[in-house]
Amino acid sequence: MKTLLKMAWLNVWRNPRRTAVLLCAMAAGLVGILFSMAFVNGWIRQMVADAVNVYEGHVKIFAKGYNDNPAVENNFAPNARILATLAEDPRVASWTPRVAVPGLLSTPEQALVVDVVGADPAREPAVATATRMLAAGQGLAAGTPNEILIGRDLSEKLKKGLGKKVVLMSQQLGGEIGTGAFRAAGIFDVGSGAFNESHVYIALPEAQRLLNLGERITEIAVRLRDIGDSDAFAADSAARLADPALEVLTWRQRIPFVDETLKLTGRYAWIYYAIFYIAMAFGIVNTLMISIGERTHEIGVLRAVGMTRRRLVAVILLESFFIATVAVAVGVAAGGALVGWFYARGIDLSAFAEGLDLYGMAHVVRPVLAYADVASAMAGTFAISLLFSLLPAWRAARLVPVAALGQTG
Repeated sequence: MKTLLKMAWLNVWRNPRRTAVLLCAMAAGLVGILFSMAFVNGWIRQMVADAVNVYEGHVKIFAKGYNDNPAVENNFAPNARILATLAEDPRVASWTPRVAVPGLLSTPEQALVVDVVGADPAREPAVATATRMLAAGQGLAAGTPNEILIGRDLSEKLKKGLGKKVVLMSQQLGGEIGTGAFRAAGIFDVGSGAFNESHVYIALPEAQRLLNLGERITEIAVRLRDIGDSDAFAADSAARLADPALEVLTWRQRIPFVDETLKLTGRYAWIYYAIFYIAMAFGIVNTLMISIGERTHEIGVLRAVGMTRRRLVAVILLESFFIATVAVAVGVAAGGALVGWFYARGIDLSAFAEGLDLYGMAHVVRPVLAYADVASAMAGTFAISLLFSLLPAWRAARLVPVAALGQTG
């Protein structure tokens, strides 16, 4: 075996220039695969973070029917059973009550439809990031009346800055129109123009008074210690509450677009990665076929002195294995360094801001490389190298010694 290993290693470097070109091509392909995986991971994480952390939370409790029709009539009272369910479950990191309804934000110049969110100033920042991602001013404060937070894009559209007054209108419980005047205490910027332009925040008691809700709310947003517990927690909470007037939904159910995007990405990403693997395969086959053509006479001599076809195939497979090993080492090192550099700097997608805002995504993506991705890319490279070296090996094994001896390369 030691002789076969030495022979294969020497054959790899018989033509250093050709081997170096193949190694560079394979390493570049592996870098492309790793960076693509990292970008997809970063994009997915950013999409989920933007969807979940900014506002949604991991799980929400609603009045039955609110998810399909977010009207003020679909409300509920946070009774003792609900509060106990949240307080006693160790999976819960934090939760916050809200009133969230459509409304009309108006100034003397114009009026815009917005989502009015009545938030608990103390609890909201622990569940969602929007009220603490302030570009100017300050957040909501308990006991301070008539204050509102508006998004940066909405502020620019309305031409209303800090301290300016706006009027909110929304349908009250009972059918009347509730109206209130508010002063812009802060301007938030979550990195998504769509969210910045469509949401405004007021204190929960202010929203309850505006809508004539008393102590009732429209939702409870829950943040878990692990997002992976969302499905189990929702099912357990629904069973424990056992209230047909309530429903418990996960972020996947609330934002089906994100969930479907994640599924499609995982399903079709390998089609893109396959392009790199196919390029590797052609390089390996071509290089080994040329190498065997140049060594036809030598192979004839080896076969004539007793080398079996099996050992000849083993030598060629070992050559491919050595090439793959060096290429993987170089590719993983270069790919890891590239991903690390872009993770530190971020990939600025501001040029596509309009399209990203349409999907509620931030403008900076940081690629993330998981150990499982590195392992799968390495395994794929070795598998492609060995699989596609079988053809040159089979050709070499099929050579007739007498005929091969008559060729000089």
